[in-house]
Parts: sequence; structure tokens; C-alpha cells
Amino acid sequence: MKLNLIALSIMLSGSLSAAELYNPSQNYPAGEQVSFNGNIYETQWWANAGQSPAGITENSWDSPWVWVSEESDDVTPPVGDIVTTHFEYFERGLTLNGDMLGISGLNISAVERYQDRLYVTHDVTPGVVLILDAQTGSMLGQIEGIQQGSSMSTYRRINELYIDNNLLYVASLSSNRVDIFDLDNNHQHVMSLGTGHHSGTNSLLHAQAVTTTRDYVVVSDASDKIKVYRQQDATPENNLRAPQFATLQFEGKYTHRKVQMHVLDHYLLVQSENKNYYIYDLNKVESAAAAGVPLQAEQRLDVKLQKIDKDGEQLIVNRNGRLEWHKVSDVIANQFQFTNPIRTITQLNGAPIGNLNDLHFAHDELITAAAGQIHFDALRTSAVTFTPNASVETTKLKFDELAPFSIGEILSLDEPHHILTNPSLRSVKINSPVKTVLLDKDTVQVTSYAAVELTDINLELKLEGVDHWVVLANLDRIPAYAQFTLPLSSFGPGQFNTSDGAGELDLASVFSSTMEYANLFDYRFSSNTDVFAKKLAALKPIWSVRFAPNNEGGWRAMNALYAREWLIILTNLAYMVSEEEFKHVWFNFEHIFGYNMHGPAGAVQKPGGYFTPEDYQYYYDSLMARPNVNGGVTQIGGGLGGTSITGVDTWMFYTHYYGSWGIIAHEFGHGFDGRGPGYSHDTSFANGGNGWQPLITQLANYHIRKGDLPYMDDNINGFYKPEHAPYHHVDVDVRKRKHRDPNHMYPLENYFMSQSDMPQGWLQNGLEMSTSAVENLNFLERIYVAHYPMGEQKPYLCRFTFEDGEQYFGFVTEQGDSARCEAGSSISYRRPDGSKVPLQSELNTFEWLSIYNPEMSGEPVMHPNGQPLCQVDTKGFYGTGFVNDRGQCTQLPNVYWSNGNRWTFSSNWTPVKYSGGWTSPTLGRALPDVESEHDHANCGLDH
Repeated sequence: MKLNLIALSIMLSGSLSAAELYNPSQNYPAGEQVSFNGNIYETQWWANAGQSPAGITENSWDSPWVWVSEESDDVTPPVGDIVTTHFEYFERGLTLNGDMLGISGLNISAVERYQDRLYVTHDVTPGVVLILDAQTGSMLGQIEGIQQGSSMSTYRRINELYIDNNLLYVASLSSNRVDIFDLDNNHQHVMSLGTGHHSGTNSLLHAQAVTTTRDYVVVSDASDKIKVYRQQDATPENNLRAPQFATLQFEGKYTHRKVQMHVLDHYLLVQSENKNYYIYDLNKVESAAAAGVPLQAEQRLDVKLQKIDKDGEQLIVNRNGRLEWHKVSDVIANQFQFTNPIRTITQLNGAPIGNLNDLHFAHDELITAAAGQIHFDALRTSAVTFTPNASVETTKLKFDELAPFSIGEILSLDEPHHILTNPSLRSVKINSPVKTVLLDKDTVQVTSYAAVELTDINLELKLEGVDHWVVLANLDRIPAYAQFTLPLSSFGPGQFNTSDGAGELDLASVFSSTMEYANLFDYRFSSNTDVFAKKLAALKPIWSVRFAPNNEGGWRAMNALYAREWLIILTNLAYMVSEEEFKHVWFNFEHIFGYNMHGPAGAVQKPGGYFTPEDYQYYYDSLMARPNVNGGVTQIGGGLGGTSITGVDTWMFYTHYYGSWGIIAHEFGHGFDGRGPGYSHDTSFANGGNGWQPLITQLANYHIRKGDLPYMDDNINGFYKPEHAPYHHVDVDVRKRKHRDPNHMYPLENYFMSQSDMPQGWLQNGLEMSTSAVENLNFLERIYVAHYPMGEQKPYLCRFTFEDGEQYFGFVTEQGDSARCEAGSSISYRRPDGSKVPLQSELNTFEWLSIYNPEMSGEPVMHPNGQPLCQVDTKGFYGTGFVNDRGQCTQLPNVYWSNGNRWTFSSNWTPVKYSGGWTSPTLGRALPDVESEHDHANCGLDH
């Protein structure tokens, strides 16, 4: 249910504080002091709007604010302007149905109210207009038709009712007429328009709808002409023979269309149910009649509307399962488009509105008819007040002190399929895995969909129409997949601190009202101290994750093991697209990848084809706002995807940790933003070598190597583990749990490295490179610091000048605050006298090697003797030397292995080469280094 709101500000006085009162909408430069919740705070550096000093009690480098002191007791900060938000909501009153009225199979086509009477059609043959007491619902009488001579001409179907002043107009389809009754004179028949026959002069062919103006009565029938009568001709003397004054050109002949007509100023809106509507200028009727031609429509709008009612200067529109209130003046000003409603509701009394048979709104009462029922809902008002700079004590919850009977677990391995796949029981926003909802008006349920325990959790809610989030409670910890319920009363009398610390929000009047408020709250969470929880709360996408019930054809039944892994996968994906790297690549895609993305129109320069800058922005925003992701399990050698479901095969559920993201991205891309029918293989959203799939494949591998994804450890869920074999649809292939070669670089990683100013070549220890300097490099830069492979160990390579004046190679080893370069305990130096000594440098006297050199990428690193460097790491042998003229990897003659032999190897050695470099690919050509994981033959676009 949407809420209409009116914000009223009431100014209250208060004494001034020595420091400026904190304003959450203001930026503060360094050195500014503010008053907040009885304390003085000062900015250490620039504080952006919304960066509140809430919770800061001492110096904290996690916040721009530092606590200075408590405020003096004799200075009271002003309370500030209290803002009252008034909410309009509907309260269910009377409900009527056929059984209560003694009518079997009640078929309602129209409802109208006049004073304390309700008029309801029973649209059958013979049909009647029921006259009901609008207060009690009791039957007062009925209109069966009109008297013709000595007999009653009963109704054969009734399409529409219309009331103007004290006159009731009844449009009877197969009676081929519109009857007019005097509501102030015991429903006396005044006259009828049409002749009662479907052909002939002045006849109506299946009357469908009627409306009036001061001058005209307008009637739609099954023909392609709307009939216009003059009011002066609608007299008893013209009963069943009133002349038609003019016609309006309408769409083709159709007997069973359902039409409504409404006068908007001097315009006539004629609407065919769930099809389109026409606009006519009634000021032109006279001239069209004089010319003897039908009046043409000013506009035809192919917009589907279900029903419309008019209450004074507002229109109430039923469309797409909701009700919207529009000002008539706005509709006219917007070229008769129904944009910017002043009120919208999607539910009444907790039930979806759906498509109505008819509706009536007047005097703050809404009457709706659907499925043989009539509901009366009264418009009520409730108020919420926000008091700046006020605070209340936040409820503190300790998980271990909750009543055991209130605690449960979700996504247990044997959770029933019908529960797991029911979105009302198992679904969550990806950016808020701690879900706080009101099950009803009295019960709060808290559920964690996080795969690990979270601590110091603020449970936050936001009432629709209010600009403030409130902290319902602080929870000390919540285990993975835990769920508990508490009475709403456990959280206090209804006053809560806002999450930004700006003040206190009073929801007591909402909680005590008859408003169905349980589904009007949004949820999120935050944490002041849990770094991992903060990472989850910062995710940008709002996708609602649920689990697909599909289990036939290429689908396999969802179970909790797969569901947990889907949450992990989608959390990691949401993290990727939330980060600045994705944003940068997305908005610079053509420059980085060498070609432009394209939409459904193909790789062409036209709308829906190659992306414009506006398209990139549109799809970036729509990706974040994708409504839901419905995760499924396939067994087709790939996956299936669309707007309604995203499924992949079993191996993706354990290999994504190791970089296998192509198929996941591909199937997600079929329903990229959840809009329309989805995206085919001919778009950049779901193509193995074009656009979204290679982008995410490379970006995922970048983040895996960076080590910053929320879930990096495949032991958290342990999907691959043997004990979970009973829940696997396909056996786990342990060979696939393998990271790519550590030296492999995707083009996207090379692009990121192109932004680096990393030094190149041999670097003097202490001056140009050091152990601490290496640690300060980013993860990509560290890849280019050369290693000295020694089995499982991969220390950093170094070179040094030994006592003989020659250069040798070793690895960096720390010794206290110093470091040296040593060749290793199995390698020694033989002096001319035959003695052996360790081959190592003096302390801190050596060089590091950066192999990052875009200009020389692929070129060998050279020994001072002009030969290429080489390395050995096989069967326990290790070391770094140079390639001699015989193709052997060797070192200078005085270097020996521990077995007494010279350090020389004829095989199993690898060269040492410079690496790095990125240039913008040729426009129009996909990057060659991207391996497509996905054979389109093993993928389907699932709607």
C-alpha cells in the first residue's frame, strides 16, 4: 500500500548552544564544532552530509568526528522543528457478496452511489440494478427494466451505470438502450435513449457506456460511432425516439468491449478496458454536427487502463493491479498521460487490488467491486512526528538471552522444497541479508541470510513515506541463517532513534491505528564495528533473491545447499558491481574492451543498438534496481536464464571461488535488469565473447586475486565436501577447484596495471624497494615483483655482488629489522682454495627485480654477461642463473649444489621475462585473451 503524506513543520523555541547544532544535511570542514545529543564534537577532517557523530565517544579514525566534551549543564540545545507527517490509509468497512444479497453468481459490471444508496449491476439476462443501503448493505429494492405498455421490458445485460445530479443512467447492452431514472422520485422512469432495437433511425447497437455534460448526453455502443444527444431532447416526450445530434468517430465495431467515458473540462475521455483510450474536444461537436461529419479524436493513446472513476477534479484509475489518484488538471496538462499520481495504493486490507470490475470514490470512501464482492474502505489519517536532536534509549538485544522457543534456523539442509521456494518465507534483499519484517501488527521477525555470524547489528526499519530510517534495536550477534521472532512491544512504546542520529521518530500512533502497516516497512541493517557486516550493508544492488521451484526438464530441484551457495554467489556479484572498478570499466567500456556494447537491435547505430552514454547510465541504474533474481539449478551442461529465473549447472556452485564466472554472468545477463522478455545471445548481455560475460569473468578473477570478495573461502558453505554428496545433483569434480596460473593476467588486469607508476627493472634495496614497500604495493603490482621459486615457497628474487665482484641471485630473507639476499642452504660458493661458504649478500646490500616493463613485455631479463636469466624449481632443486650457449641453465663456475656438483641444469628450467603492458584494443574487435566458457547450445533463454 502506498501512502499519501503531508509534511507540516511546527516551530518550537529553545535556548542556543555554544556550538552549532548538528545538521545532517550539511557538510562540515575540518575544525568545526557541533552540538549533538548533549555532547560537543569536532571534525578531524571534512565530514560529508549524513556522516553523523552518533556513537562516537572518543577519538576514532573511523569517523571524521572526535568527541570534545559534554555540553555544559546550563546550555540546552534547541529541540528544533518538529515535523509531522500525516499518512492517509484505507480502513476496511463493509463487505458484500452474492450470498449476503441472496443472489447466486453475482456478476457486477458497475457500481454508483447516490446519497445513502448504492446501485450495483447484476450483469446477466435478465439483469437487474440492485439498490442497497450504503451503510448496512441491506437490500432496498431493484430496477428490472422499464414498463412498455402493459409489460416490463427487462434488462438483457447491463454494462454501465452513470449518475448526474439526481438522474441514474443505465446502459443495457442487449436491450439496445439507455434508461434514465429520477433518483429523487422513487426511481421513476424519465425516458430512454435509443429505440430498444439494434437498427433503424436513432437506434443504439448494444449500448455500452454513457456520460453527460450540461449540453449533451453521450452514449457509446458497439458501432464505430459514439452517439451524441442534446440534453434538451432527453425528455419524456422523446422516450425511445430521441434524435441523435452528432457522432464521434470511434474504433471498429465490437459488441463485448467494456467502455467508460469521463468529461475532463471540455474534453471527453473514452476508455476501452485494458486496451486504449481516445480524447475528443467537445467544443468541436457543434461544428462537426453542422458539417454532418463524425468528430475525429484529438488523440488515441495505446495505454491499458482497467477502470476509471471521477470524483470532482480528480480521477481514480485502476491499472496494472493498483489504484492511482490523478488531478484532472494534471492529466490535461500532461497531454492526457497518467503520470505523477498524487496517491497510489497496491493493496487494500492486506490483499492485492488486482483488476477491478468497477470502483467508486467520493467523500473519502472507496467502493471496489471484483469477483462478486463489494468492499467499502474509508480513508483515514495517522501521524508520525520527527523531533530533531531528541533521543531515546535504543533497545539492546542479546541473542543468547532470547527465549529458545523463539529461535529457529532457515536453509537447513533438509528444509522442505515448498518452504525453500516460497518467496514469502524465503527471500531477501541482497544488500540487506539481515531481514527485519513485521509478520503482522504485533510480531517482528528477524532473519539472517548471511553465511557467517554477524555482530553488533542495528536492526533498521523505514516507514513508507517517511524520510528517516529508525533503529528498532541493536543485536549483539546473529549466527548464520538464524531466525527469531519477538513481540513488537519488546521494542518499546513506539519511539525510535533515527539511524543517522538526527533525532527521534514517534511511530506510536501508527502502531495503535487500524492501518495495515505490517507491509509498509522497508528493512536494512548496519553495524558500527563489524567490518564484514559493513561490507554487506554497503552493497548497491537491491535484488530480491529467491529460489526457483522448477524441477522438470533441464531443471533440478532446489535444495538448501544450492540455495546457500546462490546467496554467496549473488553477494559476491553484488559486491563486484558495487565497487568503483566496475563503475569505471562500465562507463569506459569501449575504450577498455575495444568495442561498444549493444542491445536488442543488434550491433548497429540506432536506438537499441550500440550503446550511447545515456544507455550506459540507464543500464547501470537498471542493473542496480533489478527487482529480483530467482536462482535455480540446471543440468544441461551450462545454464538457463531470463527475467524470471537464473539457473546454472552444479559445477558453477563450487568453481566460482576459483574464477569460473562466465556462465553465471551469461545466465544472469539473460535477465540483466529484470525488465521485459530478457536479452538474447544477440545482445551484449548474454554473449560468450561480447560485453557483460567477458567483463564479469575478468572482473571476478581480478577480485579473487585481490582477495576482497565477501565470500572467498569455499569452506564456509562447504558445497564441495564429501559429506554434502547426498545433496549434489552431480558429483563434484575436485580437479575444477583450481585457481588459474599465478602469472596469468587478463586484459582487464593489464588495463588496471597501466594506471600504475610501479618502478621497473632492478631496484636498490632500501632506496627503491623494501619489504615494507612491497607490502604497500597493490595486489596486481606485487605480481610483478619477481619470485625465487623453491617448491611450495615463493620468496622474492634478488641479486647481489659477492666477494669476487660478480653478481649472483637469491631470495630476500628478513633478519630482524634488516634483510639480506641469500641463494639458499643447498647452494654454496667455492673459493679458489676449495673452501665452501654460503652464497649471500651483506645485510641490506642487494637489489629487487620488478619485471613490470610494458615496453619490453615478453623480452628476457638479462644477466650482466649478456645471457638471459633462467630459474630451476624441480625435484627439490632450485635457483636462478643464466642460459649458456648449450641451452643449459647454469650459474658461474664457482656455484655448487649440496651434492658437490656444479649448479647446471639441461632441462626443466623456465626463463625470466619482463611482462605487463596494455594498449586499447582495435575498436570493433573483441579482446582475444577472453576464453568463453559458454557454448550457446547449452544455454536457453528462459522466460
